[in-house]
Amino acid sequence: MKTFLKRHSLVIGLVLMFLYTWTIDLSNSGVLPFKVPFVICLTLGWGFIFASLLMTWLTLGKEETAKLFKRFLIWHVEWRWFLAAFLIPMIFVFAILLNWVITQTPIDFSAVMARRIFGEEATLPAFILPFFLVDFLTNGEEMGWRGYVLPRLQAKHSALVSSLILGLLWAFWHLPKYLAPENSSSFLLGSAKILAEAVLYTWLYNNSKGSLLMTSLMHSLGNTAGVFLPLAGTISGANTGTLVIVVALEVVAAIVMTVAAGAKNLSRTEEKQMQE
Repeated sequence: MKTFLKRHSLVIGLVLMFLYTWTIDLSNSGVLPFKVPFVICLTLGWGFIFASLLMTWLTLGKEETAKLFKRFLIWHVEWRWFLAAFLIPMIFVFAILLNWVITQTPIDFSAVMARRIFGEEATLPAFILPFFLVDFLTNGEEMGWRGYVLPRLQAKHSALVSSLILGLLWAFWHLPKYLAPENSSSFLLGSAKILAEAVLYTWLYNNSKGSLLMTSLMHSLGNTAGVFLPLAGTISGANTGTLVIVVALEVVAAIVMTVAAGAKNLSRTEEKQMQE
């Protein structure tokens, strides 16, 4: 059994991740004929952690499981990689400003996603830090995507190819969110954004010696910026013009990083992080 699980660890791990998280997302989107309790919905991100740790323990043992968990504690990296974690929010801000210059349309914060979450009368700046902290502590996606899936892909493919494969899986994972009746955003545009970001995440992950702390920081900063800045999110078709610019800029950034760091490792100084 252990040999079978190890041979198919990537596929089985992905099935467990999708099974847990899609059950919650499809329920919230109204696709399933039942509703998952709200308390369980709060643990959606933990599905990635549960599947990753369980499969690592079953196939590689407790020492490798501990090493995987400790990747969240890798913080002793060069300061520039902390700055790199802010790359996606910086792209968002630049895209908003560029859209304003091109269209001469005033930047409008009245329809940001945070209004739906905290209410129309909420003082949004007061919620930025709490939202970031909650997202950072509860979002387990990085354990799954970068901690479990990416190293197994990189054992067989270059960093760039691994990123694109992961990007397709990551984009497909978001599909239930687009099936919600109130969703009017573009799945294809969102998928293009995720594909570009997957390359940027691999670049950061490999250069920070496999630090899930760094990629989690980038992920939560991006999520927070997406909620509080006037961008088109996964449940809104508003500000689509800005989102198009975001995608274009992220694609350019991914290409620049690939050329500068090399497609093999997406790093000139570090080896790609692998797990057989």
